[in-house]
Amino acid sequence: MRKGRPMNDTPDKLLICNADIWAGAPHGKPASSVAVRHGAIAAVGSEDDCAAALQGGFETLDLDGAALLPGFIDTHLHPAPMMYYAMNLNLEGVSSLAALQEAYRRAAAHKKSGEWVVGLQFDENSLDRPVLLTRKDLDAACPDRPAVAVKRDGHMIIANTAAMRAAGVTAATPDPAGGRIDREPDGHPAGPFRETASEQIYNHMPMPSLESLRAGARGMVRELLSNGIVSIGAVVQTGSEGPFGDKGAFEIPLLQMLLPEIPVALYGMVLARDVNKILDLRKTPLHSTDPGGHRIGALKVYADGTYGSCTAFMNEPFADRPDTAGFLTMQEDEMWPLMLAAHKAGLQICTHAIGDRANRVVADLYRRLVREHPRADHRHRIEHASSLDAALIADMAGAGIAAAVQPMFIHSEKAWLTGRLGAQRAAWAYPFRALLDAGVLVSGASDAPLESLNVLHAMQCCVTREGFHPEQNITPAQAVNMFTAHAARAQFMERERGRIEPGLRADFAVLSARPDAAPPDEIAGIKVLRTMIGGRTVFTS
Repeated sequence: MRKGRPMNDTPDKLLICNADIWAGAPHGKPASSVAVRHGAIAAVGSEDDCAAALQGGFETLDLDGAALLPGFIDTHLHPAPMMYYAMNLNLEGVSSLAALQEAYRRAAAHKKSGEWVVGLQFDENSLDRPVLLTRKDLDAACPDRPAVAVKRDGHMIIANTAAMRAAGVTAATPDPAGGRIDREPDGHPAGPFRETASEQIYNHMPMPSLESLRAGARGMVRELLSNGIVSIGAVVQTGSEGPFGDKGAFEIPLLQMLLPEIPVALYGMVLARDVNKILDLRKTPLHSTDPGGHRIGALKVYADGTYGSCTAFMNEPFADRPDTAGFLTMQEDEMWPLMLAAHKAGLQICTHAIGDRANRVVADLYRRLVREHPRADHRHRIEHASSLDAALIADMAGAGIAAAVQPMFIHSEKAWLTGRLGAQRAAWAYPFRALLDAGVLVSGASDAPLESLNVLHAMQCCVTREGFHPEQNITPAQAVNMFTAHAARAQFMERERGRIEPGLRADFAVLSARPDAAPPDEIAGIKVLRTMIGGRTVFTS
């Protein structure tokens, strides 16, 4: 073991030694050490070679045989909602209506008169009687104050009578374009507001205090770093476009204000109906020319909803809801001019599509873009790409369309997804192996706060699929690449991060074991021991 000074917080020169380094390729050269100079990787190889590259005056970090991987990249999450979720009632794991109502009563007891009670992560499939909540269920718990439950997938909000009254919603309120209000026989809203209809409730919910948002930001950062995440694809709104209605207008100013507390790199995917708004954000601190810094890179579009809310746009009706096949939340004639403007402006386009029909619509729009307006290496993405088929995957590969997928959806949905889709369609849900075999660029993401940020658990879902159509299992190396090298490429950052190579940023996740060395069903148990950004340790377990 080479002797050196103990490591300080921000060493100019750092020798990381005695490490099990992830090569990133099947025949990568074995290495035990990394030389870091001014936040970048200077050399990778033996301890002697790396020490020589630093030419003295370095500090030393001995990893004692721990695994050294590139820092993880989550290519799709929602930072402002993550901050907000930390402040409210978490309904995850509630197993009965009675328990849920009691949780609302307890939360209401700690609030001022008239203050809203907001429950998050609601999933009726976790209840002993898996029935969707109604306004009357929430009224029983909170009869005298507004109360809402946000569906786990984020595409539905359920409001009680007081919340509807506060929002001015009545039986005469029409369904908006791209949304639906569930109704009772007499036409009165029943409680669930789906897709764009949810804005009618969100727009009237009170904003949290600045100090509580700061606390939420600190909590979000701790969670990111404790999972080895060094960069995120940040979905942000500029106005009412998006699932959180008018509140979305606060997301950009909020992120700008909180940037000093966010050490991870942001890759902005911006919801906007005017592409110039996105380009203008490149003049703000959210866009940097510094290597490894923040970027505003993409237009974000929603094409449909989700399986959980039965709003994913399908070719055929849902197996357990034959009355609906979902719908588009933005029509093709609206998507096309927006996509065309972004494409011509050199922006990446990232479009949410869950249902098989929605994925076909989006893929065909992208194919039309690159056919009529050729642009090399556009890397336009389908976010989720949940229901596919062989022909659609082939078309994606042929047009250079990437997929940003969420493996934890398998963990959350496997118990009920076959019943919702039917066996034939379920076999093509989240087809990671088919996508990779076709040559599609596939990156990994969480969609947090809707799913956990636990990257190791997500990798395990890739490798085992927890028994859900195991013919689509992929290897541990492929799973790691989804959250490192492929994720960097999905954000046009492959020259900055995603691999352990000279010239790239010294962003690392130090693990208790390599994912390819652990039994497949134990990958989730691997511990993140340390997270490093630019050679600086930002988290230790």
